[in-house]
Amino acid sequence: MVKSLTRLAPGARMLLDLLWRNGPQSRARVAQTTGFSRPTVTNIADELIARGLLIELAPERGKRGQPSRPLALNRAAGYAIGVSFSQTFGEVGIVDFAGKLVGQSRFSINAPTVAAISEGATVAIAALTARHRLAKSRQIGVGVALPADFDVDGNALPHSLFPDLAGPGLAERFSQALGTSVIVENDGRSSAIGERLLGVGAPYRTLMLVHLGHGVGGGLIIDGAPYRGALGNAGILGQYYPYGSPRPSALDLLETLRAAGFPALDFDWLEHPPQEAEPIIERWARRAADQLSAPLALVSRFFGPEAVLLAGRLPANVLDQIAAHASFESVLRPMDDLPIPPLRVSRLGSAAGVIGAAAVPILTLLFPPER
Repeated sequence: MVKSLTRLAPGARMLLDLLWRNGPQSRARVAQTTGFSRPTVTNIADELIARGLLIELAPERGKRGQPSRPLALNRAAGYAIGVSFSQTFGEVGIVDFAGKLVGQSRFSINAPTVAAISEGATVAIAALTARHRLAKSRQIGVGVALPADFDVDGNALPHSLFPDLAGPGLAERFSQALGTSVIVENDGRSSAIGERLLGVGAPYRTLMLVHLGHGVGGGLIIDGAPYRGALGNAGILGQYYPYGSPRPSALDLLETLRAAGFPALDFDWLEHPPQEAEPIIERWARRAADQLSAPLALVSRFFGPEAVLLAGRLPANVLDQIAAHASFESVLRPMDDLPIPPLRVSRLGSAAGVIGAAAVPILTLLFPPER
């Protein structure tokens, strides 16, 4: 763990969060946004610079008076590791303290078990950290994104394809296998965290994300922080789509393609499908949009987010097709004339899973649960 990140005061966390979401800022802009006085901003900034968490950029020229030196996050302050996986492959990614994806790697697994996933991830992490010359002492933490919900005791309730993830102590099992402290999180919520820190969700303090993966999951961000609910499952949408019937999940698309004779074994097949599969994918996207429109419109009206984000295991072009055919207006306009939240599509692409997983330990440090 990077010791300079521990015991930060609320004002320091607020400043770091502001720079995460908005990029480099002058002290004057920070004061205007946070409501802090200029001396307070200077004191906070000086402490974070001394800790190595912030740097000052070159002075802004062309303005009257003394040129200001914008504050920026120090990329070298630390890095977080994200692990994401499916049935036949896993992925690891490294995100630096300023939110840049330093590198990512994919590995094969012979079974979706903690042991197999951890073995492949360990080799991939070692290669990535060596390639980018990253010291273990600068590691912020490791996040693992799970295709799972949680029971009342916080134990994972995984998708049926991942029986080895069930039961208590999953974080400890991953920690022991990977040889480092691990935070496990639902893949829908970790995706929301990644989008809030590094993706199209960055401008929003309150957002709702729908995650199309093995199921139909999601995540909620309220006042900049993830909302888990009493049982840790807030934001999931799968209950609207019973098993045994068509569902707007990425797994359902794979099953649809396999039924049509295509060897779509896992999500990586969707990255470069043959041209013959495109009409099937387009028809599926239209059907998924029809299925998603009413529940998303009604839930978003109840929740009141600034935006609804569409993300998950599908390639960006398929998500774009769903968004193009989805319609909140047909559901909400006859009911009222209130503003309708925009439907945005993730642009993180195939890196979304590992970015979301890596963002979990970073946001946990910025907004610890005990705050």
